[in-house]
Amino acid sequence: MNDGSLDGSVQKLETIYQSQKPSNVSVKLIEFSKNFGHESAMIAGIDHSSHGAIICMDADLQHPVEKIQELVNAYKSGHDIVLTKRMSRADNGMMKNLLSRTFYSLLNSVSDLKFSSNSTDFFLISAQVAGILKENFRDRNRFIRGFIQQIGFNSTTVNFDAPARAFGESSYSLKQLFSLAVGAVFAYSNKPLRISILLSIVFILFTLALAVYSLYEYFNGDTPPSGYTTIIIFLSASFSALFVVIAILSMYFEKALIEQRNRPIYIVKKVLD
Repeated sequence: MNDGSLDGSVQKLETIYQSQKPSNVSVKLIEFSKNFGHESAMIAGIDHSSHGAIICMDADLQHPVEKIQELVNAYKSGHDIVLTKRMSRADNGMMKNLLSRTFYSLLNSVSDLKFSSNSTDFFLISAQVAGILKENFRDRNRFIRGFIQQIGFNSTTVNFDAPARAFGESSYSLKQLFSLAVGAVFAYSNKPLRISILLSIVFILFTLALAVYSLYEYFNGDTPPSGYTTIIIFLSASFSALFVVIAILSMYFEKALIEQRNRPIYIVKKVLD
């Protein structure tokens, strides 16, 4: 899968495909019309697969090929899903490790499902699981490693240590990581909606209490209620809560609108088969 790269990968892959294609191996090179993201690239690879089991892995050599046999052995022993868990990463700094732990802690705290921490996009799935992903789970807001952890079937996990990148540097920015985290949270949890409902109820009750108190003081007190500071603080807090609620609802509306438009998850420009 070539996800719309602009670094000459396509030309190099086509050269290899034409000159070094093994006679006993079926090779398929799929090129996107533009960059659609790694989640789209993975489901496109699954969509175009036709064999018994499928292994997804990155091409930066941080998913060690030495572990492929271990994944295959687990599959042959009866597991439809073989996940991998990254125990360490040679070029990860303290910040990335912290962000990774925070991401899974947040996801598990807001989701009814529990996801394996440090799971990766290096996994094996059986043809039956692949068929489910081809027919269902066609969300535009995608998180495949989450999908395969929620559909059941016999599964197991293989641990590995990720080496440093052999070439170049990761182009995955903190903004993209944040976007992935937000997408995963909103794909697997409705709790933010419940938080907004809870905030609304709290402020409705508080408003009613303040209204009752103000009317009581007005009709029974010796002096009109001063309450200016209280009102200003209350208005500031309530509007802040209101904007939080609107922001949460807007995110859900955005995700729902994207799904409603039903635009393609990816567009294939060329297939060499």
